[in-house]
Amino acid sequence: MKRLILLIALVGLSTNLVYGQIKKVVPINISYFGETLVHPGITIGYENTFYRSFIFTVSMGTHIHQRNHTGLFFNAGLNWRHTFPIGYSMEFGLGLGYLHAWAHGGSIYTVDDAGDVSIKRNFGRPHFMPSVKLGLLGWDFRNNTDIPLRLNADLIVFGRYPFNNFIMPHMAFNIGGTYYLSF
Repeated sequence: MKRLILLIALVGLSTNLVYGQIKKVVPINISYFGETLVHPGITIGYENTFYRSFIFTVSMGTHIHQRNHTGLFFNAGLNWRHTFPIGYSMEFGLGLGYLHAWAHGGSIYTVDDAGDVSIKRNFGRPHFMPSVKLGLLGWDFRNNTDIPLRLNADLIVFGRYPFNNFIMPHMAFNIGGTYYLSF
């Protein structure tokens, strides 16, 4: 295993030496993710532009709904982003994800057939998490400056399924930025 890692590192280093003028750009996104200010969360993600304005995104995050649940989620999405020459950008996206929610703020109880009450372990509950992203406020500083940064404020509508055999809709604000690391 160590030899394989060493081989990959040497190939990567030699590629950089041969093609020294080519820079690799890695966009990393960090955002506040919360339904409101009282249900805060954070996401970190990666994006890859694969055809003009189409972007593939992968993110993970967490949020806390006090006295209800704490969630950890993984999401992948396909977004369309248009950036105007002045730097203003708009974005629309669809995503699919996995949300795992643990009860927050107390014990979980169960009642057996005999009517006895006992405390249940909190393993959490898995949920399917479809999402729709509407980003009308974005600013890409790369268009007019040398700053490798894009700021965004997006509205995210996501669902949590199953929730009592239905889908539970949620709305969240995603406010943050993408920094474009170059190597």
